[in-house]
Amino acid sequence: MSALALVVWGGLIACVMLTISSLIFETDAWQLATFTEASLKSWLSLGFIVYISTLIGFGLWAHLLSQNTASKVMPFALLVPVFGMVTSVLLTGEVVTWWKMLAMMLILSGLLLANVKMKRRAI
Repeated sequence: MSALALVVWGGLIACVMLTISSLIFETDAWQLATFTEASLKSWLSLGFIVYISTLIGFGLWAHLLSQNTASKVMPFALLVPVFGMVTSVLLTGEVVTWWKMLAMMLILSGLLLANVKMKRRAI
């Protein structure tokens, strides 16, 4: 099975389930004004998330998994929220708070600890 097919079918199933959940639990968000008053920046952001980040991100992820073992690649999934926060700061001017910096430092330190090889001493 191709990785792209997995992403496309998974996205189709998730889209249906999330839309139904949103219709049930977020009824106020389904007003006409929600769609007509959204800014161009909002629509472009949505398009970027849906198309560019999904296709490029999952395409690169599938390529990495085809070239390496999953145990070697999977810890780098921890970088997703770090890249998300950095991108939101650079592209939308989001404010970086102390707790976001702390969260990024904890994620990066965990990734570093998971990938550093420690020498064991003979007892």
